[in-house]
Amino acid sequence: MGMTKKQPPHLPEKKFSEQNYHFWQNIRFIFYVVVISLLAGITGSLIVSAWLEPSFYSNEGGFLINKNYNSQKENISTWSQTPSALAAKRLEFSTINIFDKTLEVSQNFYPESAFVGRAAMLSSNGWGVIYYPDFNKNKLSTWLALDSQGLNYEIENTLFDSERGFVYIKFVGNNFRVMSFPNWDNFTNGTKVWVSDYNVWKERQLGDTIVVVDNPHKITEQYSRLHLEPDTKVGDIVMTEEGHFVGFVDKEGLLQTAWYSEYQLSNLLEKNEFVMSDIDWVGYFVERHGVSDIAQTPGKGFFVVNAGKNSADLKKGDIITEVNGNQVDPHNLWRVVVTTKSDLKLTLWRNNKEVNIIINNFSVNQ
Repeated sequence: MGMTKKQPPHLPEKKFSEQNYHFWQNIRFIFYVVVISLLAGITGSLIVSAWLEPSFYSNEGGFLINKNYNSQKENISTWSQTPSALAAKRLEFSTINIFDKTLEVSQNFYPESAFVGRAAMLSSNGWGVIYYPDFNKNKLSTWLALDSQGLNYEIENTLFDSERGFVYIKFVGNNFRVMSFPNWDNFTNGTKVWVSDYNVWKERQLGDTIVVVDNPHKITEQYSRLHLEPDTKVGDIVMTEEGHFVGFVDKEGLLQTAWYSEYQLSNLLEKNEFVMSDIDWVGYFVERHGVSDIAQTPGKGFFVVNAGKNSADLKKGDIITEVNGNQVDPHNLWRVVVTTKSDLKLTLWRNNKEVNIIINNFSVNQ
């Protein structure tokens, strides 16, 4: 006879409630949904933050905490990285490294101190440019020029721009890969750039605008430059994320742009020389403060203290307020004057009156 399993006599009879069963099932489901939602929210937040601010994360996937705070101003990261593959390739194949061969320690072996700098190639027929403000012709006998493949190039000719500290070098050869230039209007405070020294990339940003001229100064002198933040090494080459050649870090820690190199490139290719403006006006920028009783009194301009040798119509004491119909901008006036190949139309403030004159803009070879 089979055995029948019975409820122990000391326990109450088991009861089954379908309503309670569904209630607890729903509670458990809600709990799972809440947990999954929290996890998904955290993951989504991390993904979005990494997309919006990738510099917050290291290459290894952890958090990188190396941000310094100075007067509530946050500096950008200072660790070594690499920009786009295109920028890295351009640096590798569109530059020539200069070494001091007197520091050779063994055949083809040099210490890092032998690295003079990197010449950015400007033309396929061999013109390049390097920042070397202490240049003289005697230095050439000690220089060794090597590309990224170790090929040696002879130096045929040099031109020295002492104002900017740039040495233009003509290497013997053809079919050089060349650098491209950026849109110069895109460079202002806060712009991100990449800096490369001997073998390390660093991310930097363009900081304060620094006035670099003394007063009085020539109207064709560059008035201001941008500081690189954080500080970086003199002579480092500066590029954009896309691999465009921006310029070099000068001995003041400022960006010396390659704008003038691009402007003079056609002269290098056609004449193997610079073409310089002969405008030699000297003065300084002034601003008006206070209310004037005279109508049309300008608010600012370039005060002329020496009109130079070739401008009979310009006089000492004139205030240049407009050039070719545009108001004078201290940071850009030198470019306007340097690049104008036709006549310059000037609006002046002279003896409390507005005067318009035309100056013939001649150019001379350096």
